[in-house]
Amino acid sequence: MNMINPKSEGMSLIEVLVAFVILSMTMSVILRINSTTLRNHQVSAQYLKAVRIARSRLEQMAVEVQEADAARQGVDEGVYHWRYRRQPHDAWDEERLLAVSLLPIEETITLSWDGLGGERRVSFTRIGVVRDKP
Repeated sequence: MNMINPKSEGMSLIEVLVAFVILSMTMSVILRINSTTLRNHQVSAQYLKAVRIARSRLEQMAVEVQEADAARQGVDEGVYHWRYRRQPHDAWDEERLLAVSLLPIEETITLSWDGLGGERRVSFTRIGVVRDKP
């Protein structure tokens, strides 16, 4: 009596196809997660570089620009377009301004670049003082 055990015959073609479908769906999800992670890393690296450039430019302009009202613009690394603006700031009242020879100013720097998904932008503003009268 040689009876064939149905469980020992191996996998059917349908079982193999189902296994391939599950495997392909799993790999698709893994690849999508990987590509999203890579894209997010690139975007954050661009923002980090833009912040470094903006801070550096802001410090550079604070030293180079002597006027209380000025504007400058340029391009760094061929990608990051920056605009600097210095203008008088009305944070102090007239009485306080007469007592000191400092003029409050507002400095703003804005960087923009073409990144993944369109134009990206970062902007910083700070309040400072410059010597009003020598």
